[in-house]
Amino acid sequence: MKSQSQMIFLLFIGYVFVYIDKTVTGFALLPIEKEFGLNAEQLGYITGIFFLAYSLFQVPAGWLNDRIGYKTMLVLSLSALGIFALCFGVLGLSFGLLLLFRFLSGVGHSGYPCSCAKAVVSNFSVENRTFAQSVLLSSAGLAMTIGPIIAVNALSLLGWHRSFAALGALVCVTAALIAWRIPRRPPAPAAAKKAAAGGALWRNPTVILLFISIFCVNIPSYGLMAWLPKFFVQSMGMSLSASGYVVAAGGLGIWVSSLGTGWLVGKYFLHREPLVIAVSALLSAAAIFAIFHAGTALTASLLLFVGEIFLMATFVTAFTLPMKRLPENIMGSAIGLINTGGTLGGFVSPIVIGYLVAKTHSYASAFLFLSLAMVCSALAVLPLMKRKTVAGLPVAD
Repeated sequence: MKSQSQMIFLLFIGYVFVYIDKTVTGFALLPIEKEFGLNAEQLGYITGIFFLAYSLFQVPAGWLNDRIGYKTMLVLSLSALGIFALCFGVLGLSFGLLLLFRFLSGVGHSGYPCSCAKAVVSNFSVENRTFAQSVLLSSAGLAMTIGPIIAVNALSLLGWHRSFAALGALVCVTAALIAWRIPRRPPAPAAAKKAAAGGALWRNPTVILLFISIFCVNIPSYGLMAWLPKFFVQSMGMSLSASGYVVAAGGLGIWVSSLGTGWLVGKYFLHREPLVIAVSALLSAAAIFAIFHAGTALTASLLLFVGEIFLMATFVTAFTLPMKRLPENIMGSAIGLINTGGTLGGFVSPIVIGYLVAKTHSYASAFLFLSLAMVCSALAVLPLMKRKTVAGLPVAD
């Protein structure tokens, strides 16, 4: 029990820094825009290229995770993320270098979610996996609650260059702690020999539908993270400091939801997860669209809080569903494939928003785009409502 608690704590801290990295980037776009004279589309590429790399390397990272073990992948992933965050701050002296280091950060990030999921599956019983994973995912809420406040103060005191350098150093320290304190558990011989072929994963309807649903959920998740600070400052006239507190309200909603969803679904909605996903997605869509029409910072905070509660409920339920149904030996690959949908959403979203804002000179179309994505997430899981169990994947001998 002590080793399990220690593992969850260290993985949680790692996840917090992973999410803070993405949160700080959204606020750093404002000084980066001024320093390099970039337009909205170029800023979208800085955020989007991170998720392009994350998407491209998600499945290979899951495959590698099943073979070399979750501890090695955790250390490699966090070390790469920290080193390239450090490089982004110290060596990010041109638009091209900014793109390069964010791409490489995305490569590092790609191995962390699937290795955390494998660590949970390998060390927790089936009935405790959803709660353990929801605790890890709640790090997003903590990061987005304290992250914006830390970001605006760090950017003000240190500037964006030194802020990223400090973040990178802290991530590397966390990687060292994981290497030191988390016990190594090598892959079982049978698991090393057995693997789900890519075609087998793609033929599983549940995997495909969750891939689509997570893709759609992460469009507003990362779109809001990247562009809300600019929207609040440029369209609503808030100060950067005030925008940080409004975004933090959304982070609080994520934190509450990620902790509460795992317990509620496990206790009251077992085998009815698709219904939770669909209803939560529709409620989130309505709240997100209403943010554009908010007249005050308080109204925007409340709407963002509600929207993020249901957005995170959608994500946690969809992301943890495979963990209760799929064999352990293909868990890394399956989670990696499903999460690739999410990272592709993170890649598409900021670029599309940047394009829409640049072409329409308004955020109205951007908020409509984000809301429709949540509606599509709800539609994607409708076929799963007829299934009480998830079909098993064929495993090659």
